[in-house]
Amino acid sequence: MWRALLFVALFGVASSAATVEYACLQYGPIRLVGTIVRHTYAGPPDYESVTKGDEPHVVWLLQLDERVCVEANSRYPREPTQIEVELALTADQYKNYRHLLGHKVVATGELIHGGANYQKRLVLTAADLRRTGLLP
Repeated sequence: MWRALLFVALFGVASSAATVEYACLQYGPIRLVGTIVRHTYAGPPDYESVTKGDEPHVVWLLQLDERVCVEANSRYPREPTQIEVELALTADQYKNYRHLLGHKVVATGELIHGGANYQKRLVLTAADLRRTGLLP
């Protein structure tokens, strides 16, 4: 009897963990909160290893405070369980926002699907980045 109860208790915990729901967002104008980090990926020619001669491709990511999903629309697919968004910035934005690397920010802009043009599935074409606590 106690084995059956233990099985039910463990199965219940496992099944409830598997059905965790995340906030589902919509593609388009959005405001996200997270920490800006810089990450280096391997680029051409082989896209495998910077230490073996591939060109380094440096991107800025917004590590979100909470996991999210994004609902599909007529243009982009559904993206379940994402924790990072790549920031698409202009050269001037990289200069202006360099001081925010490693800091928690509120980012506003347009959320799009990364597809083959980006390292991440989700991309924010940032209009504005501000350190949290410094909002008007």
